[in-house]
Amino acid sequence: MLFTILSRIHSLALLLVLTFLAATIAGAAKTGFAPDHSRYGAAAFQNKQGGSRFIVSIFANPNGKRILLLDNAATDPVVPSTVPRDIVDKLAKALERKGITAIHSYGMALDEIEGNFDAAVLIYPSEDYVNADFTKLATRLEAKVLFDYCSGWSSADADAAGLMHMNFARTYWPHWLDPEMHQFVEYMEKVTAAGDGILLVPSEALSTTAARARWFLPLNYYLAPRRFYLYKPRDGTSFLTEYFQWVKDYSETRPYKDQVRMKSHPRALSKLTNMNTARTLNEEELQIAANHDVQWILFWRHQADFKICDFELVDIETVLGWK
Repeated sequence: MLFTILSRIHSLALLLVLTFLAATIAGAAKTGFAPDHSRYGAAAFQNKQGGSRFIVSIFANPNGKRILLLDNAATDPVVPSTVPRDIVDKLAKALERKGITAIHSYGMALDEIEGNFDAAVLIYPSEDYVNADFTKLATRLEAKVLFDYCSGWSSADADAAGLMHMNFARTYWPHWLDPEMHQFVEYMEKVTAAGDGILLVPSEALSTTAARARWFLPLNYYLAPRRFYLYKPRDGTSFLTEYFQWVKDYSETRPYKDQVRMKSHPRALSKLTNMNTARTLNEEELQIAANHDVQWILFWRHQADFKICDFELVDIETVLGWK
């Protein structure tokens, strides 16, 4: 009897595995076995209180500021990644308590909305809002900042228009599908040689333990056989527990302390010159670069969302000249 029961359980488990395998193959076949964002769930904003602190934090004095909320009217169809109305209402009320005027678009076309604003928030990822003309939008935003609660805007396109794009929506597709990351890979393939050594240098404290923030993993993969060098690589690229410790260790070591941020250094890709990550290196970092025959320093910010403004590639001779 026991043998029969165990056999049936084993058969059921095997059936479930085969069903899952068949569904996976069928799903992959629909996209020609090529990675595609459509195979994953839509991005979602996670903060049920509206996340007003994200917006307030960019202003030394938020009183009197005007924020454009690109939301939907009650009659508009709800599309994937739309922020729920109750969260939008909480956001508007929280901003108003800080003295900020929240202007709702209620689905109105962007070109039909009158006036200038300090910043804009994407709440309803309609085709009109997602495909905004960032160059035109930049002329209407005093603070030059975009808050993306839907992961609907391209940070690369926003950057090209001089706009700082801040994505606060959780994305479920894997990090190696990030379009801005692939754009940066193409740039590095053109600038660097296959055998070059590249030292990865965080420009400041590591600000997150999100596994998605380990952009050095796909960069190392796509740019092989280039040689990448990372602080404590075994911990940084290992299991999450070791990775969490790696973040803590780097923050406590503070190798960026007493170093100078090179804000005036011309940027290669990003138009956000005030967001330059390049800095001088301390003596230990300089010695590591010399010991490993490094030709390039890749300065970066540790963020879950890949933005080209968070990365800056500088040749070693230029970096040595900063000391």
